Amino acid sequence: MRSKSVPFIAGLVLLAVTAHHVEASTWPPLGGKILHSLHGPGFALVALIILWYLQGQCQSAVNYILAGGIAIGIGLLSEIAQIPGPRDAQLSDIVIDTLGVFGALGVVASLDKKTRAQMSRSVRVILAGFATVALALAVVPTIWFGYALLEQKSAFPTLLSLESRWEFATLSKKSGAVPSRIGKPRNWPAEGATIGRAVEQGHDGIFLSHHPLPDWRAYEQLSLVLATESSTHAVAICIRDQNEELEPHSIRVCTQISAKEKPEVVVISFDDVQKETSLREFDFSRVDALVLSAAKPGTNAVLLLDDIRLE
Repeated sequence: MRSKSVPFIAGLVLLAVTAHHVEASTWPPLGGKILHSLHGPGFALVALIILWYLQGQCQSAVNYILAGGIAIGIGLLSEIAQIPGPRDAQLSDIVIDTLGVFGALGVVASLDKKTRAQMSRSVRVILAGFATVALALAVVPTIWFGYALLEQKSAFPTLLSLESRWEFATLSKKSGAVPSRIGKPRNWPAEGATIGRAVEQGHDGIFLSHHPLPDWRAYEQLSLVLATESSTHAVAICIRDQNEELEPHSIRVCTQISAKEKPEVVVISFDDVQKETSLREFDFSRVDALVLSAAKPGTNAVLLLDDIRLE
């Protein structure tokens, strides 16, 4: 490479490192996941930009290898730069970066007439096949989360209907249980074909969300359909806000109900939530978590839930 290539490469490194220091912990669930999923398509684009630049300097098949090495090196430096920052360096990110780089360069190389002339037909087919699979693995998560975000916005104020797999992209399993989808039982008082089933083991609860949720200030209550698989359980439905500008930064309010085998529509009034907070008003613009707790440590409680919405 010529010396004038150095500023170009340095600029790409600076851009990648800066992007890796974007703090997504305060973003809505899908926003943070989309940001993280951009590793694959992002470094695919970086590799193609480097290839375009190198080919502009000198046409050569070696540029594909050089572009791939530089792009992967930038990815490695970006991960190392995260160690002192707000985000964690992860080996899985480097793997996704590499898939994006190999996929993009491999597909272009298999279509490049000059490069194709230097490969046998079988090598071209193998390269095109592996590159296409690698590019798909790198890009599909971004497409999936992007689709999920559009679906989430169109479904709001329904937070969780359990009718579509895309909704599970919004669920964040920290340490508690996450519902699975099952067929709707007979006489279930909500529309649709599927509901959620979750086993609560008395430790961290059932996480319906552990990220910032949409602004709830325009609504008066939260409703959901709830039942147990067997026997009666005392259930705590807890919501938590998070606002670093207020004191205390976070307030958690739990509403106690008795869940039975017969499904019932449970309603939580936001006026009642405010009455439970003595330190400050609950901030419904910054709802951060929605959790169900239904078991004592060492015991299991199986909950059936559906149609979680704001009204």
